[in-house]
Amino acid sequence: MPNASHQSSSLTSLSTPQRERLAHIDFTLMFKGEAGRGDLMERFAIAPTQATKDFALYHELAPANIVYDKSKRLHVRARSFTPLFDYDTTRTLATLCQGHGDGFLGTLPTSVRCEMADQLNQPDLVLVAAVSEAVHKSCALSIRYVSLSSGETEREIVPHTLVDNGLRWHVRAFDRHSGEFRDFVLTRLLTVSVLEQSAAKEHESLLHDRQWNRFVELELVPHPGIRHPQAIERDYSMQQGKLSVELRAALAGYLLRRWNVDCSSDHSLQGAEYQLALANAPALYGVKNLQLAPGYDQAEPV
Repeated sequence: MPNASHQSSSLTSLSTPQRERLAHIDFTLMFKGEAGRGDLMERFAIAPTQATKDFALYHELAPANIVYDKSKRLHVRARSFTPLFDYDTTRTLATLCQGHGDGFLGTLPTSVRCEMADQLNQPDLVLVAAVSEAVHKSCALSIRYVSLSSGETEREIVPHTLVDNGLRWHVRAFDRHSGEFRDFVLTRLLTVSVLEQSAAKEHESLLHDRQWNRFVELELVPHPGIRHPQAIERDYSMQQGKLSVELRAALAGYLLRRWNVDCSSDHSLQGAEYQLALANAPALYGVKNLQLAPGYDQAEPV
């Protein structure tokens, strides 16, 4: 296997289109566990012969990373896989969520300055890769997981979606231990093993996740404690003093917490962070993660 310095110099000598195609192969192997010519051809609009050359070049640069499976007619990730490229966690998670964009390896022009607050919690991309592979292959994962309520446990889950809730990343999955769909925070995964032979059963699939498939419409208004509500109306492009947001029930609690929406019956929460209030509390009936909603009392009549 070429050493790191040889790999680096070899990659540097390639054209930008070649590096992007190799990066796509590398990324797909890492996060799906397999890669094929067809995907490469479609993504970059190249001929079959060029795709074949790209896979051959990738194999030349990282022979310990890739194995051709004749039965699947796909290149699969080898157990000795080590990424050929370095991946930024934030950009990688965005790519998994939104798909590859043009210039995946590119950067913003130096004349355009953009800053973001630091992300304090960074998931391990090796563990994320296993989760995304299981989602791609519709199979189960064996995990060791640490939670606030139960501490460290071992369980099998069947993941269907990676979710950015605004504060952290989690995976929505069927938990075979509890027999229900739950959210598992990526940074709390200790170990992950893909159970490729344990396919998702029908009742474990996304289609049976009721909280995920149900949509609720929330009506957000300026908090009554705001002295100049017009400022809030401008912030959120409100129409007639209201912002309507439709989202999955499984994500409602996260949105309400992220934006500090006062969900109390009399909108009595105090503090500069409360700039929004929920105007239609009955819409939350049946939503399961309302312990996250500021001020919401599930005992309230709705």
